[in-house]
Amino acid sequence: MTRIVIIDSQVAGISGDMLLSSLIDLGANEKKVIDSIYSAEDYFKGSKIRKVKFVKTSSHGISCTRFLFDYSDSLHSRLGVVVYRAIAACCDSLNLSSIAKSFALNSLKKIISAESIVHRSSFSNVRLHEAGTVDTAADLIGTAVALEDLDLFSKKFYTTDVAVGNGMLKFSHGTVPNPGNAIIEIFRNNQILLVSGKIDGELTTPTGAAMLVNLNPEHIHQYPPFMPENIGNGGGQKEGKDVANILRVVIAESNLKIDYTCESVYELETNVDDATGEMIGNMIDVLYENNAKDVTVLQGLSKKNRPSFVIKVLADKRHKDSLIHLLLIETGSLGCRINEVSRVITSRSFITLPITIEGQKFEIKVKISKDSGGAIRTIKPEYDDIRSISAKVKVPYKRVFDIAYSELTRKYI
Repeated sequence: MTRIVIIDSQVAGISGDMLLSSLIDLGANEKKVIDSIYSAEDYFKGSKIRKVKFVKTSSHGISCTRFLFDYSDSLHSRLGVVVYRAIAACCDSLNLSSIAKSFALNSLKKIISAESIVHRSSFSNVRLHEAGTVDTAADLIGTAVALEDLDLFSKKFYTTDVAVGNGMLKFSHGTVPNPGNAIIEIFRNNQILLVSGKIDGELTTPTGAAMLVNLNPEHIHQYPPFMPENIGNGGGQKEGKDVANILRVVIAESNLKIDYTCESVYELETNVDDATGEMIGNMIDVLYENNAKDVTVLQGLSKKNRPSFVIKVLADKRHKDSLIHLLLIETGSLGCRINEVSRVITSRSFITLPITIEGQKFEIKVKISKDSGGAIRTIKPEYDDIRSISAKVKVPYKRVFDIAYSELTRKYI
């Protein structure tokens, strides 16, 4: 049996305070979470936290926990990087694990990145309004502490459809359609279905969306076979008509072998016998830059014993047609074979590893794969980050990789 976590936001959506409240309802250490939230005040200049409290209440007859947070802030907005540094410093002061800290910071990065796309601004120049206050820090840090306290970071997460609401949304940039552009950017390419839900207005907030995405959940249309162990209901701040404004999180046991997922992809294949090595190398770069999942080039012999290349490309349904076009024009081939195939993918997550090379501090993205029991199967620093550091400090790639891997082994294996 394997422990799983189901986040059910198909009716009332997900916000940072609802997710945090549901974890408290599940039994996370309330005092530890509240103390961690109060500590954030020290890192947000001009803010004053007046009250942090979790109350037992109900929504349309269903018991739940609601987060009450009262604060003042002399600043109406902050640069995203300033908020990032403040939350990072607060996490360090709390001695959070690397996974918990990475979860909080990567969730904030997701928000900043979405805003940078929406406003066509560089990451370092993004200014956060609603998400730039100590309120956001309370949600991110409190949730990270609660997830760690419940030992859920190592578990497999599922998510139902996510209700985002409907109508119009009024905020710092005026009136826009609901869901807002930031929400759409956060969920872009994450294979999670967004629905309107049963309550008018904004149901899912950027903070809630970013934290959900960073839990790396598998989307489900219906619950998998499970035996419920514990249920947490996090109440929202407004009531719907004949609808409970609740985010439900279920911890359960399942006999599914869920250390992998299965997905359908398209295999595109073509043969070329008149391409140079330089052309093939450029083609590989172009395909990866345009969302190819994998590119493989095999050497062979074609008709009239000409040396040839067999090129195989894996594509999802969304990018299949554009990758076919690129494959044909980059190789000069007159056609390609297309097969729909299934592939299994082991579960994986990402953390950020701080590391010092030649006296300079860097952060490396690390991919972690775990088995169905939550034990680490493989752990690997990302190639692009290692290569970038190697070039910057003029240290051999292998040396940087060895230092990073040694640090990972010390901390996690």
